[in-house]
Amino acid sequence: MSNRRSRIVDIKAEQARLLKAQAAFRAQEDALQKETGRLVIEAKGFTSTKQVEQWLSQLKERGL
Repeated sequence: MSNRRSRIVDIKAEQARLLKAQAAFRAQEDALQKETGRLVIEAKGFTSTKQVEQWLSQLKERGL
């Protein structure tokens, strides 16, 4: 019975570790997407939110 309990504890610890890693990955992915957006806006020379919204609308119309 002790081995089984030990295994359950190990599985729960591994599950907690994986959930923590998943959250860190998502946070990093969000930060990268934000930075990518900033770089695209800078490269396109957009100076207003309206310009960005129009560009995104055009992309959506093209199915991109």
